[in-house]
Amino acid sequence: MLKASASETFGITTRINILRNCAKLAELKRTENVNVQIEDTKIDHVPVRIYRSNRIKDMNKSLYPVIVYYHGGAFYMGSLETHHYITSKLAELTDFIVISVDYRLAPEHPFPAGLDDCYKVTKYLFDHGKEFQIDQKRIVLAGDSAGGTFAAVLAQRLVDKDYSPKLQVLIYPIVQFFDFMLPSYMKANVEVLDYGTMADVLSIYLNKTITSDILGNNHTTPKVKKQFEKYIDWSLIPVDIRGERNPIAPDYGSNELYEQVKQALTEDISPLLVDDTRLKKLPPTYMLSVNHDRLRDENFIYAKRLENVGVKVVHHHYEHTFHGALNFLHAPMDLKIAHTMIDNIVRYLLENV
Repeated sequence: MLKASASETFGITTRINILRNCAKLAELKRTENVNVQIEDTKIDHVPVRIYRSNRIKDMNKSLYPVIVYYHGGAFYMGSLETHHYITSKLAELTDFIVISVDYRLAPEHPFPAGLDDCYKVTKYLFDHGKEFQIDQKRIVLAGDSAGGTFAAVLAQRLVDKDYSPKLQVLIYPIVQFFDFMLPSYMKANVEVLDYGTMADVLSIYLNKTITSDILGNNHTTPKVKKQFEKYIDWSLIPVDIRGERNPIAPDYGSNELYEQVKQALTEDISPLLVDDTRLKKLPPTYMLSVNHDRLRDENFIYAKRLENVGVKVVHHHYEHTFHGALNFLHAPMDLKIAHTMIDNIVRYLLENV
């Protein structure tokens, strides 16, 4: 287990560097996928990596579907390289074009820099996709973890601007910073890479000091809790995984903390905290969740809320694995469950694009 909690003694900057270096272990023995062609370039001044399977050149089509992929990493780590095996495998197995976005990372580039980069690339493809042989009617938004946040946020933003993503693929995404006392936050989870508490993540993403007091939901006042609690409906969590826990009475909270973190409750950071009228406009959705993950319950809630307003949802939940498992597609850290995950995602894409 790769842990960095001891580095907190030396300050948050050291912790960030250690975690980033741990994440980069995926780059050390990278082997190229001989079935895929790679091009590193820029789209609207944002670095991207474009993947095309070798079969594309023999298919003689003028336009192809595209997966725009936003890598995970808690908004402050991860790269094209750490997710290279995911994106190259998607390109190989689907014969879609895959575009992986090398967005700017916090805290050097705090919110909304990374989101803005992803939006610029994605909007450019909707407006000018034919430059890349892309069928603008078959653009898929996909991402894992923080990248899943970007995919969910951008799907909402784009449909509001009358663009039409074909699908959204959300792989254990962060979708809310409102309720840190959901059952999945309170249980012990297996973690291969400890990216910190949600207070740490938010501190880095917003580039401001946010204390661990928010982990007890002290960052929302009774009025704010009343405003947002309808979006975090615990009854949408399956009873067999929710257990006996129930929401705590919303009669406490700090005005000072709320003022400090209220930006995190906006739709650009917490896409779960929007009305059903917004959600019903979203495209068909693939949700992947895992049991050993603090994000498990919010993934269930988001998927069920989408389903309840008529969005076509396929939700695959993996009981015996952990957040980040999809990255383990290659030796020496090769997991069978990662290949099962990618195969199921590919099957969904081929059946729905």
